[in-house]
Amino acid sequence: MKLTALIAATALALALPVTVSHAQDAASAPAGRWTGLPVSEITGRLTAAGLTVSEPQAAGDRIYLRVDDGPLRWVLTLFSCTDGRCPDVQFTAAFTGPQATEAIIGRWNGERRFVKAFYAAPEEGSNVPGQAVAQYDVLLNEGGGAAQLDDPIQVWRSLAIDLGRTVSPQVQ
Repeated sequence: MKLTALIAATALALALPVTVSHAQDAASAPAGRWTGLPVSEITGRLTAAGLTVSEPQAAGDRIYLRVDDGPLRWVLTLFSCTDGRCPDVQFTAAFTGPQATEAIIGRWNGERRFVKAFYAAPEEGSNVPGQAVAQYDVLLNEGGGAAQLDDPIQVWRSLAIDLGRTVSPQVQ
């Protein structure tokens, strides 16, 4: 069996029980369970970090925040939101540039932790170049308040800028 097939099979085998278990836990959670931080506290923490945050945009149980971070623009997606409270978030940014290749992104991933990137190939026949897309998932904890976002915000900002500089000379 090739190494990539073995890795894929192992990942699938490990993911299935976790997914089923998590779904069972969610279904049997008591009615008064913690449902996350209020969106206003999350946006307030981003603003306190010196970021400019757009008005929240909702789609189903997700809320999207466009964030302007100096020359960078990225999106913070709030997942599993109920009544304006969200228990987990995902940071996402996309970069285009001459170094946005599968090989360079793969090497970048191998040298860093926490934030991971993938190559988004252009659509066939499109003049749009491929992109390096970075993502960072963070689970929020009950009792941690909005301050628990401080370290993830700093990790994200540092590594998103690093990926941008790696694939595009225009990123400062």
